[in-house]
Amino acid sequence: MFVKNKMTSFLMPMKKYIVAILLFFTTIIYSQKTDKKNSEYAPVEITKSDGTKMRVLFKRITLPGLSNFKQIFGGNQNTNVKIEYKTSENGPTEKINSKDIVSLKFLDKNEDEVRAYERLSIRMFDRNNVLKDTKQVLYMPQVYDGKISIYGEANFICQNISRAPSNRNNFINCEYAYSTFYLKNNDENFAVTPMDIKLFNVKRSYDNFVNAFKAAGKECPEFTKYLEAFRKKMDDKEFEKKIREDAISYRKEVKKKSRELDLSKEERLNYVGEKLFFYEAQFYIGIVKEYEKNCPN
Repeated sequence: MFVKNKMTSFLMPMKKYIVAILLFFTTIIYSQKTDKKNSEYAPVEITKSDGTKMRVLFKRITLPGLSNFKQIFGGNQNTNVKIEYKTSENGPTEKINSKDIVSLKFLDKNEDEVRAYERLSIRMFDRNNVLKDTKQVLYMPQVYDGKISIYGEANFICQNISRAPSNRNNFINCEYAYSTFYLKNNDENFAVTPMDIKLFNVKRSYDNFVNAFKAAGKECPEFTKYLEAFRKKMDDKEFEKKIREDAISYRKEVKKKSRELDLSKEERLNYVGEKLFFYEAQFYIGIVKEYEKNCPN
């Protein structure tokens, strides 16, 4: 099961390592490899809290600022910050409060959607299996659009980044660690996370994982029955071993492939991160598809 793999990745000497968020999806388009002749602003469609939409220009997201996207919005906790934008290339800089933004769509030069982010209010199960509001508000990219939508991000561990020179080679000391996912029933105004990386109790992690899907699936007896059977399967040592071995094997395969491709270190980091992120995402998507199959109404 992914829980142990994530915990193993996380239990590294914390004096030498810090956890950083790298939103690799946007770096393909907004990387520092962009021609300097191009605008430093990129087109974005904003949906505001009142439902109105506006097309504006945001500053491009770049490496090696590994937390750039979160910093723009004030980090995990603070969503009450001013964000700069322009309505035209030569127009004045204006500001909007991040709490007034419900979602963003980053667009390419043809104004086609590249990646969408939505504002999520996060809930999590406590030690008594009670779903509690964490008071966290995150802006997350959507991974799967369904009756239960899935959002997520890749997390990278970087060595000594605080002491590294301030240049674009900082990312060479980073590697993919794990992914974080969030589930949101389209009829609800909150998202629930199935995995708490800070929770080291495996049994509780498994319980929380299943309970998160139950919360997202609401009242659906067939899906509940599927999840309860799945929870029992999670205790099967052979099942857990196969999941773990398959994940390790795939990671080795991806890293090997990345070394065979003609990629820069930055591109290799993005390639590995994206492949492993979507590998884990398929696990969550598979469970959501069971919900859609068993709960058509």
